[in-house]
Amino acid sequence: MNFLAPAVSVLVDYYRRPQDNLRLVLARFLRGYGGGDKGALTRTVYGVVRKEIALDRVVSLFQSKPGQQPPLPTRVLLRIAVFLLLYSDSYPEYAVVNEAVGAAARREKPFVNAVLRQLLRRKNEVVERIRRGDDPVLAYSISPLLLAGLRRLGAAGDADLEYLDREPVFHLRYHPGRLTAEEARKLLERAAIPCRELPALGCFETAAAGRFLEETERLGAFYIQNSGSQAVAFAAAARSRREVCDVAAAPGGKSLTLACLRPELRICASDVSAARLRLLEQNLRRLRLDNVRVFAADALDYPAAEARADLVILDAPCTSSGTLRKNPDLKGKITPEALRDSASLQRRLLDAVAVRFPRSLLLYAVCSFLSEEGEEAVARAAVPRGFRPVPLAPLLERYGFRVKQEEFGVYLLPSDLNNDLFYISLLEPK
Repeated sequence: MNFLAPAVSVLVDYYRRPQDNLRLVLARFLRGYGGGDKGALTRTVYGVVRKEIALDRVVSLFQSKPGQQPPLPTRVLLRIAVFLLLYSDSYPEYAVVNEAVGAAARREKPFVNAVLRQLLRRKNEVVERIRRGDDPVLAYSISPLLLAGLRRLGAAGDADLEYLDREPVFHLRYHPGRLTAEEARKLLERAAIPCRELPALGCFETAAAGRFLEETERLGAFYIQNSGSQAVAFAAAARSRREVCDVAAAPGGKSLTLACLRPELRICASDVSAARLRLLEQNLRRLRLDNVRVFAADALDYPAAEARADLVILDAPCTSSGTLRKNPDLKGKITPEALRDSASLQRRLLDAVAVRFPRSLLLYAVCSFLSEEGEEAVARAAVPRGFRPVPLAPLLERYGFRVKQEEFGVYLLPSDLNNDLFYISLLEPK
């Protein structure tokens, strides 16, 4: 269990600066980490954050002084040990307890030992209480705010909650102008990247994204894009005619997919952050796509000279609640205040784009299932200007997505395509 101390170090760093992105904190640590067990370290770090609500509840059951918090390193160590005892079968129970007690500070060893020994004596009872209780907040470690958002969509059953609590998978698209499906399949096989083909989407699904990133030179015609994000590009490809503006494009997946599907289109891809556009520029060169023009611009004040598209894509900044599988740290970061601020920005973006592109189709998307960022944002900002919704459910269902149709748009729900959850609305000017 060489990963135990490094995992404590990563998580202590993260919890001391909770505004940081967990993925970036871990990546920063791994750059200078020369030890082994990187896979176990990564799984443990993400697993602890994914199950944090349940882990803290379990620890509280065995504290002699309820509500009294031990020092942060001890709290992190206990979360890790409880996670390994309850959610992993890879390590003997005695080894987990011994390693955790050994890693604890001298004054904290008796406390850590007492909590873990009591847990082992009542492990079956605790597991039953978590997994078969009537409290989904505990069973799936999801906040009441997020649970309420899912209930509004009818997506808060056990199957959907379990879906959002799983480890993520990733989707690899390829440039169909450079590879056939058979050639793409053989390249992935030669690179030893295990995958599942999704023919309806024209992509592959893998849990080995790290392996792909190590092989990007050999796999130059591939790029990563979640299947939910692909749905936005499919909608744009179906309705665009000649020119598309992707006004919040970074990191650029939708522009890449649209350029591959419709090489005859002229695509303008902009973002307020020039730095975040660099990945798009790199991928365009690697994929040899020449029908996308990239430039920095603020969608709130989009250059009038560039506003001549027949379709505008606004994939707005959001809470990213739909990406919980790959960003489990968001389970505790999406607060009512954060949601309110996000929804306010989305309404301002919608209003600004509607003013700048009064005769263009507007394709609005957020990787969120919260209505404040989806249906309510569209209803309050774009629709009063006379935009009419264009049905998207028939198109997306043909690709295999599971959708919930609302008045102005659709929500992508958990499905066999392992998509992030999205809200997508296509609006037609009056």
